[in-house]
Amino acid sequence: MQRLSRRQATGHRLLQVSTPGYHLAPMVALKGRYRALLLITLVALVASLFPLPIRAVTKAQVDAACEDSREHLAEYRQARADFDDAALDYEDVLLEVDTLEHKQRRIQGSIDNRSEDLAAIQEKIEEQAVQLYMLGGFSNPGIILSASSVDEVLTTSQFLSAATVGGQESINDLIAAKGEFGRFQVELDENSDVLEVAEEEAFEVRGIQEEAMEREQATYAKLSGTCKDLQKKYEVEQAAARQVARQRASGSVQVGSFICPFTPGRTSFRDTWGAPRSGGRTHKGTDMFAAWNEPVYAVAAGTVSIRSGGLGGNIVWLTASNGVAYYYAHLNGFNVSNGQSVSQGQTIAFNGDSGNAKGTSPHVHFQLHPGGRGGAAVPSYATLAAACK
Repeated sequence: MQRLSRRQATGHRLLQVSTPGYHLAPMVALKGRYRALLLITLVALVASLFPLPIRAVTKAQVDAACEDSREHLAEYRQARADFDDAALDYEDVLLEVDTLEHKQRRIQGSIDNRSEDLAAIQEKIEEQAVQLYMLGGFSNPGIILSASSVDEVLTTSQFLSAATVGGQESINDLIAAKGEFGRFQVELDENSDVLEVAEEEAFEVRGIQEEAMEREQATYAKLSGTCKDLQKKYEVEQAAARQVARQRASGSVQVGSFICPFTPGRTSFRDTWGAPRSGGRTHKGTDMFAAWNEPVYAVAAGTVSIRSGGLGGNIVWLTASNGVAYYYAHLNGFNVSNGQSVSQGQTIAFNGDSGNAKGTSPHVHFQLHPGGRGGAAVPSYATLAAACK
């Protein structure tokens, strides 16, 4: 290797300093890479903070995707609309039946109370009549008990003239109690007639709803795969939009891994959050209708707690490992024991009508509690719609 002389080395260093771009070219390239990296980072950050809106599926897109299932899609939509209408009518008539039954119990309670009062007054008068009879002041004590007014008593006997003031008051109380008893009995009979009509209507509407449910599930099964996928996405997006509107104040709900409580395609339900219920209550869940004794699954892995009684009848609380709790009510029977650990998809119960749903169309009242059993229920329809189609 040739060694440079002192003069040559000095000249070379001078050349490095004096020649334009000798050191600048690598530095410019490095700065360019830094600028490009910074630009990419900024673009990614902006995209994450302000994501481009995802275009929602439109009904027209569903129609186009379902061109090969056009007839079945029309039948499905009609069946779905029929089910929604029937479900709404069914809820209304059940609310009417519940109101009439509550009135029936109230009237019957009043009749029972009047019966006790009537028996007590009659016993008191009988004692007074017997005393008068024993004293020779009244020849026929039995007739007083069938009197409809004081005048009748006065015209059939001399009891009142011989009775003390207390005895006269007892007779007046008896007549008043009989009048009240009769009025309540008439009201009870009238309410019973109205209740019978409402129960017949409920039975009829229940049949319409169940027929529409079967038709909905059958026609949905006939749709092509592409049509099903897009129709499901459309329904889920519509449901999610409604749910987001409700939850805007509290934020979105993240429940983690979730599956349908029933076999997908074998249940029908609609969004009834907030609908009126008996006793001034509002609906805090989703009623999922399915065949009697249809298997009910654990929507997530966790631990179950079972109970029987109250409005919910046979119920299951499922607490998932992430703390989210799920409530199942009106079950026909259990397939798990209290405190048992279950895996996602395990059969935990069977569909029924227990509790205050007795005699109604078999269904599971399902609730979603992101904050656990002690937390409030939130709308569950969109979550279910995404999993059950």
